[in-house]
Amino acid sequence: MKQHQTTRQNALIAFGIILFVTIIGIYFRPIMIIDETRYVSVAWEMWDKGSFLVPFINGEPYHHKPPLLFWLFHLDWLIFGVNDVSIRLIPMLFGLGTLAMIYKLYLALWQDDREGAAQSILVASGIVIFAFYNSLIMFDVILSFFVLLGVYHIIKVTQSPSRYHFIMIAVAFGLGVLTKGPVILVHLLTFMVFALYFMEKRRSKELYLKLSLSFLGGVMIALAWAIPAGIVGGEAYRYAIFFGQTANRMVNSFAHYRPLWWYLMLLPLLLFPWSLYKPFYTSIKAVVFDSSLKIMTGWLLATLFFFSLISGKQVHYVMPEIVAFSLLFTRVLRSTTSTETLSAKLIGFSYLLYGIALAALPFVLPVTKAKITFELDILAFLISGVVMVLAGIYFIRTKFTSQNRVIASVALGSILVVFVTHLPIHNFLAQQDISGFAHSIAQLQEKETPVLHYGKYHNQYQFAGRLHHPLVVVHDEKEINAYVEKDPEAMIVVYVKQKNMQRVNQALIVEKTGFKGRYALLIKAKEYQAFYHSEVTKP
Repeated sequence: MKQHQTTRQNALIAFGIILFVTIIGIYFRPIMIIDETRYVSVAWEMWDKGSFLVPFINGEPYHHKPPLLFWLFHLDWLIFGVNDVSIRLIPMLFGLGTLAMIYKLYLALWQDDREGAAQSILVASGIVIFAFYNSLIMFDVILSFFVLLGVYHIIKVTQSPSRYHFIMIAVAFGLGVLTKGPVILVHLLTFMVFALYFMEKRRSKELYLKLSLSFLGGVMIALAWAIPAGIVGGEAYRYAIFFGQTANRMVNSFAHYRPLWWYLMLLPLLLFPWSLYKPFYTSIKAVVFDSSLKIMTGWLLATLFFFSLISGKQVHYVMPEIVAFSLLFTRVLRSTTSTETLSAKLIGFSYLLYGIALAALPFVLPVTKAKITFELDILAFLISGVVMVLAGIYFIRTKFTSQNRVIASVALGSILVVFVTHLPIHNFLAQQDISGFAHSIAQLQEKETPVLHYGKYHNQYQFAGRLHHPLVVVHDEKEINAYVEKDPEAMIVVYVKQKNMQRVNQALIVEKTGFKGRYALLIKAKEYQAFYHSEVTKP
């Protein structure tokens, strides 16, 4: 009875952490430029055109991402109407599902440790980067859910093969492909290699055959969308989704070039706060690695190594492994009996340092003459700093009575970390709201006035302004002049660095908005000549 109560309590705390972090994100942040605005705009164009097979970006087929996230937005809009709030809860729902999968996966690996399973969901929810990503309109929390769903059923088929588990592997793989493409293969196949190698039962040819059929089934799920979409989208789109997407990503991975050791360098931050939990390191020295621990350790290290070899690296590429670290972390703590006093002093000191840095920042930045593109709210910085200092003192001084209590307290601290990171920069975040600017573009389009866009367009205005027509992308003055000859009333969106605004003829500006440390300006295209060419930048 007591164990069920602990499990229920931990689940409520973990779910509460994810919910509050998401609410903080929705309250402080608009849909952020450029990734979030792009993905919502792609979904909007599909909705607006009635195109539920082929995603669109600024009127052209969009092949960079599969459609599952966009379909989820459509389902949301079908129920609640087109809005920008309820769709931001979709990643969170998959985040909660991910916590449920962590619990089930822990029990699949270590059936006799229900208390450890209950603690693992606290550990997962307390990983700051994972909790934060639940508030972002991105693909990675959703992908993490399908990766862990597949991992769970791979473990189950190595224990007691049944048709249901093989079918669920196919479902997880297929929906994972529809979420973010074939990259899910890296996560699932790597895990499967270690699961089969360290499994305690004898491997059979039949098991290999059924696993192969499961992955083939996942391919069929993906093809159920890809084949009709390729037919409808045309030859170029068909080639892109079947052949060009993965190959081009490998070739163009230098877009996010990072050195080989980048993930290793960031590991303490990616796993924060648990990377600073001293009892884990004490326990890992004494732990005896059973087959399940070997599987988890091998999978996490091998996947991290694989993504390190790819030149293009982003934090969210390894999100499934970040959240799955909670399984390894919890089991290591549970496998040894530590004689240490239960405390989180190192985490407390990190809070203390962060708090001091936040309190000092508004006074230090002006002295350094750093480029600041928003009004510093000194009071918000001081409040955030004081909160973190007090939390740090609490963790430094407190002696906890149980492992579960210290884990719950540290996990809850992640809400504070996210909150105090948002509060001081609320003025900057408010500047990222481009909806007013986008609605000005919409009004021009309603009057049938063409709107040009100087430089590469990331589709950031389509959803924000509920635009029904694409912007005309131009790359140089010659293209602008050619369009002005056809339509002298055309308007154009250009970008100017904030420090150069005084050198631009501001009387020509029809509308402006902050845009990633610059200004996006709406002017008449025929008056483009009045701007200093050197001051106009591409987004």
